[in-house]
Amino acid sequence: MKRSVILAAAAALLPLGLVPAAAATSSRELPRTPAGQVLVVHANLQDSVRPADAADTTDLDNFAERLAAKLPAAPDALVLNEILGPGARRLAGSLSKATGYRYRAEVSGERTAFQPDGSARETAIILNSDTMTAAGPSGYERVQDEDQAYTGAARRDGSLRVPLLAVHPGADPATATPAFTALAAARFPQVPGQAQVTVLGGDFRNARCAVPADDQAVGCAPQAFWAELTGAKAYSDALFDKSDTQSRSHSGYVFARADALAAGLDTAYDADLPDRAACKAAFDAGRPRSAPGECRTAYYADVPFGWALLAPGRPVQQTVTPGRIALDHCELATRRAEMAVRVVNNTGEAVSRPVTVTAAAPLTANPAESSLDVPAGQGATGTVTVTAPRDTPPGEHEITVRVGDEATKVPVTVTETCTEPAVFATSFHPGREPEFAVDGDIATFWHSEYSPPHPLPQSITLNLGEVKQVSEVNYQPRFDGNLNGTILDYRVYVSTDGETFTQVATGTWATDARQKTASFDPVDARYVRLESTRSSGGSYASVAEVSAE
Repeated sequence: MKRSVILAAAAALLPLGLVPAAAATSSRELPRTPAGQVLVVHANLQDSVRPADAADTTDLDNFAERLAAKLPAAPDALVLNEILGPGARRLAGSLSKATGYRYRAEVSGERTAFQPDGSARETAIILNSDTMTAAGPSGYERVQDEDQAYTGAARRDGSLRVPLLAVHPGADPATATPAFTALAAARFPQVPGQAQVTVLGGDFRNARCAVPADDQAVGCAPQAFWAELTGAKAYSDALFDKSDTQSRSHSGYVFARADALAAGLDTAYDADLPDRAACKAAFDAGRPRSAPGECRTAYYADVPFGWALLAPGRPVQQTVTPGRIALDHCELATRRAEMAVRVVNNTGEAVSRPVTVTAAAPLTANPAESSLDVPAGQGATGTVTVTAPRDTPPGEHEITVRVGDEATKVPVTVTETCTEPAVFATSFHPGREPEFAVDGDIATFWHSEYSPPHPLPQSITLNLGEVKQVSEVNYQPRFDGNLNGTILDYRVYVSTDGETFTQVATGTWATDARQKTASFDPVDARYVRLESTRSSGGSYASVAEVSAE
């Protein structure tokens, strides 16, 4: 099977939600990956804690059938979380039946997840015996009271060495990550002249962005573990780079010292199981026959599996993510979306890659010109924001992103409508997002960013959803006994279009936690902005609740 054929099949799966359901396949229908490549699956199967759940293997059989139906090629390896030894061996047998290939549990645990000393062992690695062979040390190493599975594998054709780690942080993934990468480096050092793909797959219990949200912005501030792996450690997040599901919140990853050719997340699972909670309750109790009908042959876990087709890393790898943009989110008068430009430097010398983005009106790109300077053996990521006026007619456009000598054309769709949040802020500290200022709860509050410091003025802007007549702003300072950020000197601005703002009020409030009001002559407004030019306690602002009437 040629690489182009596999990539074409993989492209047809991106996103996985576009692929129709299919019956179990055989080896005649599910091709092998080509020499020099490896297809790795990661899943948290949540089949290790409840004895009744672990004893029933229906969900594992369903998982095997789904893999056979959804993947572009037979998986070469599976790195798994929350599965016991008997379950891993059962899954290997089920996958053999579903695909026609032979699978074996290369590293698997016992009949219980809990070791005599209280630690947990619930990771496993399964190999395709027809394409892969054990070629190095295998076993478990403890990190944060969790046993992490590892094995040295290689393609049977001799074209590729594939160290595999199935990891599961027991606590903060940022502190576990150095141990994971040290384990990979110590057990599986790169052999000069030998092609190698090192895979570190697992459920890190956290999404990529530091601020929890269902919609994970491409340009968000990343979690420390993600920044470390994709930066100083030069791993690629295959699902982020290639799955076209970058903005989805998920905690399972296929990190690899490799070139990610294709990847996918089983997003069709959402539509296939609209009431996953009902499925879970029945399967957790070991009673799958009591589950709703659609669950019985489809449910395998709470969260979808991911997969990645990997090849040895190039000397300098460059990616533009995502491969297509939809301008369907608005901020004030502007549609906006973000792209990530990544460079991974696998050479022994620092490299610098100029980044140029060409966008024709009505689109703009910022920055249009920049550069990524990447030390030897590390990776770097830059963000480009693509915008268009909110009233841009729906249609198809294109931008060109040039990284060094490589040019990538990215289709851009301007949708008929765009979603817009109810509130905006000039900055916020993680955990103190502007949404807390409009949630009706004075125990929560927005706080402008203070680490690093963001000087005043800082503001919060209400989106009323439509043009209304307003004549006052009501402001409730934080109500937790700490007046830091309480607005003292204020200004109020209004706008009907989100572009032009007019000041309608200014004044000074007392340094206390009582509700305060800024009144002004009635005026039409869709957006109302409260700005602090002086606050209590320092150069930042806070709001427990704010409204306009």
